[in-house]
Amino acid sequence: MERRKFLTEMGQVTAAACSIGFLASCSKSGDTSTTNPGTGGNTKLTANLSTELTSVGSSKINGNVIVVRTATGNTASSFSALSLVCTHQQCTVAYDASDNDFKCPCHGSEYSISGAVTQGPATVALTKYTVSINDNTLTVS
Repeated sequence: MERRKFLTEMGQVTAAACSIGFLASCSKSGDTSTTNPGTGGNTKLTANLSTELTSVGSSKINGNVIVVRTATGNTASSFSALSLVCTHQQCTVAYDASDNDFKCPCHGSEYSISGAVTQGPATVALTKYTVSINDNTLTVS
């Protein structure tokens, strides 16, 4: 098996395992997620800020979307929402909380917490998403 294929598959397995763990730990009996009417039906992720993303550096993943708390306070500017798809060759990047950045296991590209490329070969930033907060509900669209 080629190194790239192996690393890509391992990254996907890791991302899937993390997603399942996050989703399972966040589900509640009677919890009904609805699309935020202000987002035009493009909601990619929601979080209850009373119980989720409570500390700086904490994150939540849904599919290929991640939101990371970057500062205290429940304002949109306290969060960064990005795609987990590397812009170089579409591998799945991983959030490294200890370095507060994203790393691609396929070719070594690195991205800042805002999604900007800090190390190539990627030349294009990660896709950013809009964060909005209504009461204690964070929505990424």
